[in-house]
Amino acid sequence: LVSTNPGTEFGLKLVLDINQDEYIPYLQATASSIIQLHEQQSYPFLKDLGVYALTGAETSIAVMLDEVQHLGDPYSSCTVDGSDIPWKNIYQKYNSSYSIQGCLRSCFQTQMVTKCGCSSYLYPELQNSQYCNNLKNPDWVPCFYKLQSSVDFREICIQSCKQPCNNTQYKMTISMADWPSETSEDWIYHILSSERDSSSNITVKRNGVIKVNIYFQEFNFQTITESAATNIVLLLSNLEGQFGFWMGGSILCIIEFGEIIVDCCWITIIKIVAYCKQRKHKRAAARYADAPPTVSELVDAQTNPAFYQEESHTVPGTPPPNYDSLRIHPIDITELNEAEDD
Repeated sequence: LVSTNPGTEFGLKLVLDINQDEYIPYLQATASSIIQLHEQQSYPFLKDLGVYALTGAETSIAVMLDEVQHLGDPYSSCTVDGSDIPWKNIYQKYNSSYSIQGCLRSCFQTQMVTKCGCSSYLYPELQNSQYCNNLKNPDWVPCFYKLQSSVDFREICIQSCKQPCNNTQYKMTISMADWPSETSEDWIYHILSSERDSSSNITVKRNGVIKVNIYFQEFNFQTITESAATNIVLLLSNLEGQFGFWMGGSILCIIEFGEIIVDCCWITIIKIVAYCKQRKHKRAAARYADAPPTVSELVDAQTNPAFYQEESHTVPGTPPPNYDSLRIHPIDITELNEAEDD
């Protein structure tokens, strides 16, 4: 069925006959029809997710479609296709995609085979196992109820089954009205009886027929996509905004602060280098009594040996005699002339 417009007239219309007279008294106490909307490649879990349609009434279901896309790791623990779940999907044989309900039942069936040695008849059979019977598995009934009522087991299954990252949800708005009305029930029951039994007599009763209308409330769908509340870009933007609000700063101020830090580091390095050079010069000056020789003096010392004055070394022993006659004194000419005149 292809729907081209929203509304009841362009939706799916069904008239269901539930044959209430054929119900088994002790097995079924509810007279109704269960309806569930789901995707094509998903298994319908009517008992958990279905809605009841009342007999003798017309049930209208308005549908709105929502697509939910969750973020994966590290933002959430959702799974894409259920491949990272420790339990094998027992509904995979029906070409069914991953779902939380299927995961919970797969977990129970796996624990049933592990604890009781057989598969429960309530769910599809697990691979390489067989359904429980009283001959091969005489104790499976108390094991089944013990496992079903175990709180620890439920916690294990709930914690291991993750929500799917991509999920399609059908929101339904349900309304009901009496059907058929008192003025039209006669001819409607004749038509329905003729179509079911090809009889001219009325064989259909009010408590056995249901009319259902399923249609789109709006001809569009809503997509809900999760996004990260904070990333690197937003974090830097928020930090800059807070910094500018509280300190009146901006990008230029941040650059100036960075320049000050670089200048301080550079000046510190220069000071350290200058201090090391000064200590080196002090160590070199300590080897000389006087000021250290210059470069030119060192060059002359290599080329002119007479540059340095020879140091007199005192030789121990008797000193040489001090004779004045051996020394040459200067003669005063004036005194010499006066001596000749006398």
